[in-house]
Amino acid sequence: MKVEIPQKYIDTFREKYGEKADINELYKIYEKSLITKGEAVGVIAAQSIGEASTQLTLRTKHTAGLTVINTTSGLPRLVEIFDAKKEISTPITDIYLKEEYAKSKEAVTKFANELIDIKLSDIVSSYDISLKKKEIQLFLEKQAMHEYHLTQKDISSALSKYKASMRFEEDKLVITEKTADSVKKLIKTRNKLMDITIAGVEGISRAIINTDKDGTYWIRTIGSNLSTILSFDLVDQRRTICNDIIEVSKVLGIEAARNLIAEEVYNTLQNVGLTVDMRHIILIADAMCIDGTVRGIGRYGLSGETESVFARASFEIPLKHLMELINQIETDYFKYVANNIMSNQIVPVGTGTVELVSKINGRENSEENGGKDKQ
Repeated sequence: MKVEIPQKYIDTFREKYGEKADINELYKIYEKSLITKGEAVGVIAAQSIGEASTQLTLRTKHTAGLTVINTTSGLPRLVEIFDAKKEISTPITDIYLKEEYAKSKEAVTKFANELIDIKLSDIVSSYDISLKKKEIQLFLEKQAMHEYHLTQKDISSALSKYKASMRFEEDKLVITEKTADSVKKLIKTRNKLMDITIAGVEGISRAIINTDKDGTYWIRTIGSNLSTILSFDLVDQRRTICNDIIEVSKVLGIEAARNLIAEEVYNTLQNVGLTVDMRHIILIADAMCIDGTVRGIGRYGLSGETESVFARASFEIPLKHLMELINQIETDYFKYVANNIMSNQIVPVGTGTVELVSKINGRENSEENGGKDKQ
């Protein structure tokens, strides 16, 4: 008797291979993907990825076809993903454009230039401070302003949120800070102003144009600001994505973040020639996102927040957790592998998931009598 396959898998199979596709092939694939009840899937997944990750390089490597961009890969990238770091080493966004723009190199180039984050510091050559006048004088570079197509009006508009008196004197921007009572405060104000974005998308430091085999152009950026990028009309929102998992979860939701975790881990391993079954990776991605937020696997994430004190102690700093157990009233139901191993109990996986008492010829046969029939 064949197992029952959820309708969504059948629909996806026919959508991919056509209505006349042999549904028996789907049954073979589905049956092969099933696991035995009580299988220690968590242990197998951890071993599968853990063993492979020990072979990864600690160095960064060049992305194929983009020798100008160094991306974090190997073990450092896996650490970023599994720790769910809020700030990653090399945030990258792959921007795909709608069909009417993707074939035009001119349109793509113009858009790529508009993405680059131009800060006030990029167009200021030097500065001067006068405590007596309580002024900061910023000397603007004409050539840089021309190159970035910026005018004094653009600068004024970008600095409008800053509540200070400012004026232009030829190629000089003069800012008056009436509340300043020291040079240190004027320098602090100057540093804050220099970091203000004048044009482009905040966080995007570079934009590289790439071409697919069919002549379609797309853009890879160093830096990410997914919510702003998706707001542009010419951007294809269905395909544009960045490698910052936390940002993706905030902008696109937890399901998108879960899929990105799985893809990033799989691709990181594939790039160094290692293959891990996708089901193991998906299991870990599911665990990291199960409560609707992205949590790491370390002491401040899944392992450190588990309800079992013995499971927490088995992962890291056991003395701390056991001392907390003494001071607080906690209940451990021993549902996990680690805490049962620590307490020398049967692990609730495999044969440990069942309690079996059989009857042979009407007589009870159990472990207590060594497997012998009771007379």
